[in-house]
Amino acid sequence: MDPRGLLVIDVQPVFMAPEPMWTRDGDDLVQKCASLIGRARRSGVPVLFVRHVGESGQYGGDDPRFGIHPDLAPATGEPIVEKPFGSAFMRTNLEALLRGRGIRRLIVCGLATPGCVNVTVLHARCLGYEVTVVADAHATPAAPDVLPGEVIAAFNETWERIGVTVIPAALLPLQP
Repeated sequence: MDPRGLLVIDVQPVFMAPEPMWTRDGDDLVQKCASLIGRARRSGVPVLFVRHVGESGQYGGDDPRFGIHPDLAPATGEPIVEKPFGSAFMRTNLEALLRGRGIRRLIVCGLATPGCVNVTVLHARCLGYEVTVVADAHATPAAPDVLPGEVIAAFNETWERIGVTVIPAALLPLQP
């Protein structure tokens, strides 16, 4: 069994409107994640979704804005980890799910780069996981004084310095 798993973090409509989240290539996060999910499924790589519900559950419930983006609908048996805080590992069942599937290598995409993606990547490294971040499939909101591409590049460089592999989707080896 391939010990890899694709972790799709917080791609929820509520966090993408009214302003989009930008990848280094533009407003294409959903399409990039959908492509990765399709490739992972065809390759037999487990897909795990993370859904931010908030500490007080303010993003929980059945409201479609708070669910996984409809273009990324989990397939039967693909878990959705509901997290109250930034890290997908903090007070969740993610680590147990990964252990139960024998996953020691994570491929990460989603949002937001400076928030939940960053904290989850750092936490995963602290727990000893081998982490690959898809360089062009994580996103950040626009900021007044810095371009999204600059934010993404800075985080990609920082992650590489701590031993994370950062690779564009097109070069990610996910074939059957």
